[in-house]
Amino acid sequence: MPRPEPFPVVDAHTHVMRSADHGRELWSYFLRRPASEGAPPALHTVEEAEALMDDTGVAHMNILMFTWSGRYWRDGQYTLPDAGAARAQAAESLRLRIVERIRDNNEWAVQVVASRPRLSVFCGIDPSLMTSDELLAEIADKTDRGALGVKMVPFDCGVSGDDPRLWPVYDYLQFHGVPLLSEASGRSGAPGRPALFAKALKEFPRLKLVFAHLGHDPTFGEGADSEVAGLAQEHDGVYTDLSLRLPEMLNGAFSPSDMVNHLRRIGTDRVLFGTNYGFVDTVNGDPQHRPEDGPQVTWAKRTLQAFLDLPLSSEETAAIASANWNRLIAR
Repeated sequence: MPRPEPFPVVDAHTHVMRSADHGRELWSYFLRRPASEGAPPALHTVEEAEALMDDTGVAHMNILMFTWSGRYWRDGQYTLPDAGAARAQAAESLRLRIVERIRDNNEWAVQVVASRPRLSVFCGIDPSLMTSDELLAEIADKTDRGALGVKMVPFDCGVSGDDPRLWPVYDYLQFHGVPLLSEASGRSGAPGRPALFAKALKEFPRLKLVFAHLGHDPTFGEGADSEVAGLAQEHDGVYTDLSLRLPEMLNGAFSPSDMVNHLRRIGTDRVLFGTNYGFVDTVNGDPQHRPEDGPQVTWAKRTLQAFLDLPLSSEETAAIASANWNRLIAR
């Protein structure tokens, strides 16, 4: 159990599933876990998320509504007619159904957080499958009805930060003061590379942009991680979050001192606490976990404790825990 703190802790990066079946879909379909691995260690439903908050004292969890629409689209190509007008018609029908699924998931999340003040949501978008009008209409509808921001996953949709299809989105978000959180990666050829957002940040100087996972370079502090630090130094609206990186630290990839030095390089006023709840325990097994003990939350808890144990000043810890989040979502 993490120790109690004199300030609230906000988990800014979580993935909460609509239902038990949705949690099983994450496991078997999106993550491609074979049946031989058995049932998922957790389903990451609303009830499981609230139980985790009760247990740890985390004050708030922000849901990043992720519809793996790119996966649906790519797999759906196998079902289409081979060629001609029939294929084009079927492809458009598939696209529209996937877009409707994105809206369905966002609608569920907006309704859930409306009755649960400890939860909030960033609505999901797919700039590859959604037209400009569809993107802006969905963002406007959901942010007008309670969503605090917008989430995109370049890894899934294949759209990078310099893609012209995002320009209307950036313009809308800048005007309305709504933040965008993007999955980030330093893998070779990754569309979520932070440097690919540099042009947009120059053209939209008031845009609030959160890079997930500190940039998520394979070598901590280098490559994409360094790009995030550089963009944060150049642009007031750049933020990042700790999700996925604290488990790496706990596994010995780098030291707590290395982490603190890098956070100060970015600016501890730009960093958000996040666990990647929903994925962090699904992709990291715990050999000590027993199904009869309930959902596995080992790594969500370890991530929180690792953050609280970092050798930061109390002011820096409080900022990352919640003060930076409060500033990010203020309009």
